[in-house]
Amino acid sequence: MEFPAVALSLIVALRMSPLAAGSKLQPHMPNVCAEQQLGVVGLRQPCVQALSRAARVWQQDCGGRRWCAGYERRVVYYTGYRQVYQLRSQTTYRCCPGWSQLAGDAGCLHSKCHSALLNFLGSGSFQVLCLQEML
Repeated sequence: MEFPAVALSLIVALRMSPLAAGSKLQPHMPNVCAEQQLGVVGLRQPCVQALSRAARVWQQDCGGRRWCAGYERRVVYYTGYRQVYQLRSQTTYRCCPGWSQLAGDAGCLHSKCHSALLNFLGSGSFQVLCLQEML
């Protein structure tokens, strides 16, 4: 891919992102849809390792002497960390199909349809169908 194509795709991606619109989309805003995205997250995972060693200890009453040196097994635990990666699901909010957000708008208030048909679904809800998409 050439440099101008990369720059153009970056500009298009930035233009389409909700951050470029100036107002972060929230689920309670009009015409905002939730979307699940998978992402890779790096985590530090503890790794405990046991090491057994002999430790010199002083003991009492050993064969006629009051004190003598002896050895005992001691276990020492070391904690190390390793990097692991997991897939995590994250909810992001975007304009619903057929809607767009302009700078400063609290939600997606601008319809991309020039002519639309309302489809009443009952119980006070409706669906907006773009006629240009149906043709």
